[in-house]
Amino acid sequence: MTRSDTARPMVRRRRLRRRVTAALAAAAATAVLLAGCSAGSTAATSDTGPVRGGTLVYATDREPTCLDPHNSGDMPQTYIARQYLDSLVSLQKDGSVKPWLATGWTISDDGTQYDFTLKQGVEFTDGTPFDAQAVVDNFTQILDPATQSSTDLLYLTGYFDKATAISDHVVRITLKRPYSPLLAALSQAFFGMESPKAMARGLAANCESPVGTGPFEVAGWNHERDVELVRNDSYNSAPADAKHQGPAYLDGITWKFLKDNTTRYGALSSGEADVIFNVPPESEGLAKADPSIELQSFVHSGSPFSLDLNTQSTVFSDIRVRQAFVHASDAKEAVESAYNGVFPYEGNAVSSGTPHYDAAYHEPFPYDPAAAKQLLDEAGWTGRDADGYRTKDGETLTVELPYNADSAETPPADVTILQDIQAMEKRVGIKVVLQALDSSSMNAVWGNPKAYDLLGNYWNSPTPHVMYIKYSKATYDVDNGQNSAFAYDDELDRLLIAGTATTDPAKQATAYAKAQQILTSKAWSLPLYPIQTRLGIADRVSGVWIEPSEGEPVLSDAYLIDGGK
Repeated sequence: MTRSDTARPMVRRRRLRRRVTAALAAAAATAVLLAGCSAGSTAATSDTGPVRGGTLVYATDREPTCLDPHNSGDMPQTYIARQYLDSLVSLQKDGSVKPWLATGWTISDDGTQYDFTLKQGVEFTDGTPFDAQAVVDNFTQILDPATQSSTDLLYLTGYFDKATAISDHVVRITLKRPYSPLLAALSQAFFGMESPKAMARGLAANCESPVGTGPFEVAGWNHERDVELVRNDSYNSAPADAKHQGPAYLDGITWKFLKDNTTRYGALSSGEADVIFNVPPESEGLAKADPSIELQSFVHSGSPFSLDLNTQSTVFSDIRVRQAFVHASDAKEAVESAYNGVFPYEGNAVSSGTPHYDAAYHEPFPYDPAAAKQLLDEAGWTGRDADGYRTKDGETLTVELPYNADSAETPPADVTILQDIQAMEKRVGIKVVLQALDSSSMNAVWGNPKAYDLLGNYWNSPTPHVMYIKYSKATYDVDNGQNSAFAYDDELDRLLIAGTATTDPAKQATAYAKAQQILTSKAWSLPLYPIQTRLGIADRVSGVWIEPSEGEPVLSDAYLIDGGK
């Protein structure tokens, strides 16, 4: 149950942990009840190796608004798109890339020209050949304003010039300036290759059933319930790091939407689901203690979930007030209490898994209420109203923080964090007003500098270029709502462009460390925790793995050890 923003905040550790313990007990009771009346509690057949057959049920918390990840570009899209779209390259944990639809590539000496040699004999599942022109058509689709490709567009803004078919199976990507993160960016399902014939149907049709070359294809989308995927029996384009080549073992996947945490975990423990995404933190202990459940997790690189401070607001235009706000929040305590220690605290503007992360900037403004009070005094907020909040010239120091009331978008633990921060800020005299809004109202908030003072935001990315995506002048000018601090800095831009212009790790480390120093000194955000992919997998399933570009679950190598019988 999600509490409203009018409920009294719980701020003391003892009370917070009591709530977590109660939630854990409730989840345990539910799981035991479900498991007791289901075949899911019986021992699974021993795994003797890959078996073909059966439909795997995958349960997740959020339904995409569009199945085409070229449109918008949100995480629910990339997770499911990985199952039916192939990318040009596949990212490895060490940051290197391996062949996928591109069997090889050459890069010009000045770093502005990439020639990709493409795998031959590959077709989209509608029979359209995959070739160089198809790649060109995909970049045309991504760059078309009508596609509303906010994620892909921000990766390419300021760098991409054109894509050209050099021959049937060689495509050239020409850049305006060197862009060393290009290969890592292209490994994401956001840049998955789609059928030109299918894209020509128009955005609405393509959102409903995009067509790729991948191991599965979309058979149907039952809105608010599930997406049915069936095996592509002709699949011959697995990445070099796949566990096997050729068609998937599974007959299909039912990609089910179960936003409620207890219901989703109950589906796994009862046998109604084979794999679930986002194992609830309150169920973590239960899952670890259950020998029939395997847990896999992946901590995303990029920008952690943070509260971005709107620098155009009357209050946060003053850096002293921004610094005071960050100092006044015991973010580490709030995160660890709300998530029962399952999610790590991250105080840097980039997550610890991000290449060239510098731990020196992990917490530039540590919890320090005394420092916060002094900064607010210096900023002129020295008066007090009847409720104890600070005032200046008769105005109460108030900041508004809207959030999505949908529990799939803002989990209960996140609401708890917001409430705890609200209480912490009150101690130094800052009034935080929490506004629970529906999804359509939240859509109107994004990109509107007058609609909020604080806004929760994150950006998963396999490269430190995420700092440019969120805070550069170029992406700021795109004005698509992702720079929710409405801030940029010329020196920061220079350093980030220098980092992308070289492939020398030492030079990159120097540029990105200085960039983190500048970024964290601005107090444009209050970082909280890195986003995670957390899977719960039943013991009747084998072969599931998580790829490192976006933490996308890979089910093309998965199989039901009894073949679905």
